[in-house]
Amino acid sequence: MGSVKMVLVIALAALLLPLAACGSESTPERSGQEPDDRQTAKSGGEAASWILGKDELPEGWRYATGQQHLGIPELCDVVLEPPHLSSAETQRFTQDAAGPFVIQYSFVSSDEAATAKRMAEWVEAVSTCTTWQADGADIEVTPITDIDAVGEDFAAARGAAAAPAGSGKPPMEREYVAFRNGSQVTVLLAYGLGSLPARTDVNAMAQAIAARA
Repeated sequence: MGSVKMVLVIALAALLLPLAACGSESTPERSGQEPDDRQTAKSGGEAASWILGKDELPEGWRYATGQQHLGIPELCDVVLEPPHLSSAETQRFTQDAAGPFVIQYSFVSSDEAATAKRMAEWVEAVSTCTTWQADGADIEVTPITDIDAVGEDFAAARGAAAAPAGSGKPPMEREYVAFRNGSQVTVLLAYGLGSLPARTDVNAMAQAIAARA
C-alpha cells in the first residue's frame, strides 16, 4: 500500500506542473522583489506565528512531511507574495499520504502600503480574470464564493487546466485563498489528485488564521 501511495504522490506532482506557481527564488524579478530580498528574508520569525497549530486543524487533517511549498503562489499575473518581504514560513497539511493537501504560506512585509496595493490587485484580478496561461497551459479561473471573507483584501479563486488529450488523467486543479492582515499575507493553496480538499475545511482554516488578528 505504501508503494501505491508513493506512485500517487509522484503522479500528482506531474499532473500539477502546468499549474505550478510561476516564480521562484531563482527569479526574484517575477515576485516583485529586489534581487537580494528573498535571500535576506528570514524563515520563521513573525511569519511563523501565523501558521496553524496542529490542534487548530479541522478533523482528519495533520501536518504533512516532505516538500512544504510549490514555489511562489501566483494566479492571473498577481504574485501573492508581498513586496519587501521580511519573513516567510510555509506548512503543508494533509488528510492522507496521497492528499488532498493544503499549503499555508505566511508572509510578512516591511511595507504595509505596498502589501495593501498588491493584495488589492489580487482582489481585482479574481473579479475580472477568467483565463490565464502558465507554462503553456490555458487555465480557467473562477471565483470561489462559498468561503467566508476574512481579514483585509480577501479573495478566493479556482484555477483549472485540462489534462493533455488522451492522457486519461483528471483535470489539474488548484484553489487559492489569500487575504491580508496589515502587513501580513496568508495564502492557502488547496490541491489533490482526483479531488480537492473540502471547502468547509479550507474555510475553517482561514477562519482560525484570521482569528489570530
